[in-house]
Amino acid sequence: MKVLIMCLFLSNILFSAPLEFQTLSSDFKQIVKNKSGSEILYKGELKIKGNDKIKWNYKTPIKKIVYVNKNKVLIDEPELEQAITSSLSNELNIIKIINESKKISQNEYENMIDGIRYSITIENNILKTIKYSDELGNKVSIIFTNFIKNSLINDDVFLFKIPSNYDVIRK
Repeated sequence: MKVLIMCLFLSNILFSAPLEFQTLSSDFKQIVKNKSGSEILYKGELKIKGNDKIKWNYKTPIKKIVYVNKNKVLIDEPELEQAITSSLSNELNIIKIINESKKISQNEYENMIDGIRYSITIENNILKTIKYSDELGNKVSIIFTNFIKNSLINDDVFLFKIPSNYDVIRK
C-alpha cells in the first residue's frame, strides 16, 4: 500500500502541470530582438481563465488586443480599425506552452512546439519568463510582473464584438 501511495505521489509531481491555476492575471514586457540587434519593447497585460480563454492586451508601442477562446483567435487592431480572425493552430498558445513543458531544473522548464523551443521560468508557482526564437530568427523574451493567480475574472473580459467600421481579415 505504501508503494502505491508513493507511486501516486511521484506521478502527481512528475506529470502535473508546472503552473496550476483557474485564472491568471499579469503585466508583461515582451522584448523582440532581430538578427541585426534592433529591439522592440511591447508592454501590456495578460488574462487567462481556465484552459481556453486568453486575452493579451498590448498597450505600447501600439494598441492591440489578442483574444483566444477555445481554438479561435481574434486580433483587435483599433488604430488600424481591423480585426484578424484565425485558428489557434496559427497563434502562440501560452497555456499549451506552459502545461506541456518538461522540467529541466528547479525553476526551468522547456517545451518544443512546431520546431520552436520555449524556455519557461517558474519560481514559487509564479510564471516569470518565456523565451524563444521565432520562425524569423527573432529572439523573444516575455517577462511577467504583478502576477496574480485565481482571482475573479468575469467572462466578459474575453468577449469582443467587431465594430461595423472594421475591416475583417480571415487567416
